[in-house]
Amino acid sequence: MADVIRSILLGIAAFFINPVFYLLVVGLFLFSAQRVRRERRSFRVKAYGMFNTIFRSIAPSLIIGAAGSALLLISGTALPAGTIVLISCAYLAIMLTTQLRFLSPAIAGGLSLIVVYFMPDVHTSYPLVNQWIAGIRHTSFLSLGVFIAVGMLAESVLVYLWGANQPSPRLINSRRGGMVGAQEASELWIIPLFFLVPLSGPIGHIGFWPLIPGTRNSFGLALFPLGVGMAQLITYSLPKEAVRKTGHWLLITAGGFAVFIALAAVLRMPLFAVTGGALALVSRLALIWHQHVLRENKPFYYIRPNKGIRVIGVIPHSLGAKMGILPGEEIMRVNDIDVVSEYDFYQALQKHVAYCKLEVIDRFGEPRFAKGPVHEEDGHKIGLLFLESDQWNGNLKTKS
Repeated sequence: MADVIRSILLGIAAFFINPVFYLLVVGLFLFSAQRVRRERRSFRVKAYGMFNTIFRSIAPSLIIGAAGSALLLISGTALPAGTIVLISCAYLAIMLTTQLRFLSPAIAGGLSLIVVYFMPDVHTSYPLVNQWIAGIRHTSFLSLGVFIAVGMLAESVLVYLWGANQPSPRLINSRRGGMVGAQEASELWIIPLFFLVPLSGPIGHIGFWPLIPGTRNSFGLALFPLGVGMAQLITYSLPKEAVRKTGHWLLITAGGFAVFIALAAVLRMPLFAVTGGALALVSRLALIWHQHVLRENKPFYYIRPNKGIRVIGVIPHSLGAKMGILPGEEIMRVNDIDVVSEYDFYQALQKHVAYCKLEVIDRFGEPRFAKGPVHEEDGHKIGLLFLESDQWNGNLKTKS
C-alpha cells in the first residue's frame, strides 16, 4: 500500500515539474485577460470576469481527467519518459504559435506519432538525452495511440458539453466595412491524465487490467497536463449550434483515429498508427480552415435590424439575464416606446422608474414580452450589450 501511495505522489510530482503545466496556466491567465480586454473594447464593460473564465474551466478538466485516467490505467497504457518529453515538446512548439485553436491532442499527438515512427538511432554526449531517445524508439504504438485517442475523445466531449457555455460577445468589422456582432467560443482546459511509466527498461503495452499478464518489469505512475484549447469566432449562427458541430467533427476524428490504432494492433503494423495520427492532424487543421471558410462566406447572423436594436450579449446575473433576454434577440419597444438605439432604450427605461416592459422578437422571429422590476441602483446596469453604431463604438470595434 505504501508503494502505491508513493507511486501516486511521484506521479503528481511529475505533473508539477512539467514546464507545460506552468505555460498552460500562464496561457490561461493571458487568454482570460485578453477576453476581458476585447469585451471592454467593444462594449466598455466586461461580460465575464477574468477569474470566472479561469475557475469555470477547472471542474470540466477534473471530470474529464478522472474519466480519461481510468481509461488509460484500465487499458494498461504505458509511456516511457522519453515519449512524455516528446509530447511535451510538441505542446511547447504549438504554444509558440500563441493560437488557442492549435492547442489540440490531435495536433500534438499526430506530430508525436510521426516523430516516434521516424526517430533515428542517434547518440549524444548526454546520457539522459540518450535514454530519452531510446525510450522514444521503443515506444509502444498501441500505448501511444490509446493515449492520443483518449485525449482526442476528451477534447470532443469538452467542446461539445462546455464549449458554448459562455461565449464572448464582440463587435467586428464586416467584409464591407460595416459593424456586425459576433460570438467567440474560446476555452482552455488543462486535463490531468494518469498513466503508467516503465521504471526498468523498455516496456510495451501492459494489457487490460485486471487481466495484466505477469511481468518482471516495474512501472510507476505519471500525471500529464494535457492542454485542450478552442477559439471559434462565430458570425453566422448561434454559438451552441456551431460549437456542437465542431464537437461532432472532433468526435468523428477521434473515432476514425481509434480505428487505425485498432488495425495497427490487430495487424501488428505500426504504419497504420502513424497514418491515423497524420490523418487526425490533417482533420484537426481542416476543421480550423472549415471554420474560417464559414466565417468568410456565410451571411452574418448578428446584424442591425430594420427596427429595434439587436442584443449581442447578456451579462450573467444582471437584470437582463433575469428577464430571460438572449443574445441574437431584437428589442422593439421599451415601456411602449419604439427604440432604435441604446440611447433610446435607456431613455424609455426612465418612463417607469420601478418597472420595465420589453417587446422582444426572439431568435425564431416570434414576438414576446419580457417584464421585470428596475431598482434605483440598476440604472445602466441592466446588463444588455447591443449592436450599436455610436461614434465611440465605431472607433473601437475589433477586426474579425
